[in-house]
Amino acid sequence: MKSLTELNSTKVLLVLTSCLSLTMSFSLHAQEQSGYEENGWSMGMNIGKSSANIDSASIQSSLENNGFGVSSIEEDKRNEGYKIYVGYQFGPYLALEGGYFDLGDFKFLANTLPETNFRGKTELKGWNLDLVGILPVTERFSAFARVGVTQNESETRFGSNGLIATGAYNSDDNYTKHKFGVGLQYDLSAAFTIRLEAERYRMDDLVGNIGDLDLYSLGLVYRFGHSTPTYQASAAPEPARYAVAVTEPVMAKEPEVLVLEDVHFNFDTAELNENTKVILRQHVQTLKSNPQARVRIAGYTSASGTAEYNQALSERRAQAIKAFLILEGVEASRFKTVGYGQTNPAEYEANPAILRSDAAKANMRGLFEIIVE
Repeated sequence: MKSLTELNSTKVLLVLTSCLSLTMSFSLHAQEQSGYEENGWSMGMNIGKSSANIDSASIQSSLENNGFGVSSIEEDKRNEGYKIYVGYQFGPYLALEGGYFDLGDFKFLANTLPETNFRGKTELKGWNLDLVGILPVTERFSAFARVGVTQNESETRFGSNGLIATGAYNSDDNYTKHKFGVGLQYDLSAAFTIRLEAERYRMDDLVGNIGDLDLYSLGLVYRFGHSTPTYQASAAPEPARYAVAVTEPVMAKEPEVLVLEDVHFNFDTAELNENTKVILRQHVQTLKSNPQARVRIAGYTSASGTAEYNQALSERRAQAIKAFLILEGVEASRFKTVGYGQTNPAEYEANPAILRSDAAKANMRGLFEIIVE
């Protein structure tokens, strides 16, 4: 027959396995829909303070049942702890992490009559496997929660002045428990993340009762293969923020390219808003003043979504601008449209899962080039 502790730990393991299977399927489906790619391996280390619960009432009761009067019990239940781990992230919302932890040692000293100098110490370390759910808040800042199973290795030792035979109570135990925790993390760069965590580990205390051990820690995570990318400059020069009027064609060996102010779209749409129309009407006057100039309209998108979807959306944005300019009286034969999708962004999007970040808004744009020959 399994003990109640073993049955509870087995249930936690089964639930963790089921949750992992379901959330992996959900995360991969969400990634397929959004085009977000943050899969990859990572490693990290946390260091902090640990705090344990010692069942002083059971210790006192045991001593009193053996004829000792207990005046006080001194507890040393705080220590330093650390953990080292590796992980794999399945998209923006889910990760699996496993590693080694050492939560330090915890002691007590019982003051009794007759005087026994009765003392005890237990050390806790072991291995863990955690399922981590991640909630992006901003481009760089996220909250997360974890639940996992642990394989605990504890060493418990007792001592006295000889009035109590302690050798029979010393133990080296290996047992399965569970843990859970919450935390916050901030991406220092594409490769490094800093974490602040609070975790609760289940353990067997000095007298074998189930207790809690808390770890409050600060950590650093390194993600492999996620160095900050360097983007190639756009084929067109950086767009100016004002309209440039071309007074007459410029004769040169190579065509001269002048750039008008770019216009922006709302998320996941090719519809022109009122602010965009105001800017486009200013461009109409520039184009009518230069009837020989040819115009290229380039559409772009943010990084959220699949590459195929973004390519089509960027082409629709370029076509929407062209249609508006034609309605305003510019000849259709003067235009050429092209879509660049999510390539050549105006700004780097650190976290494409944040759909309406400043960087994403900057990339939802249409760019104008007036080609003068």
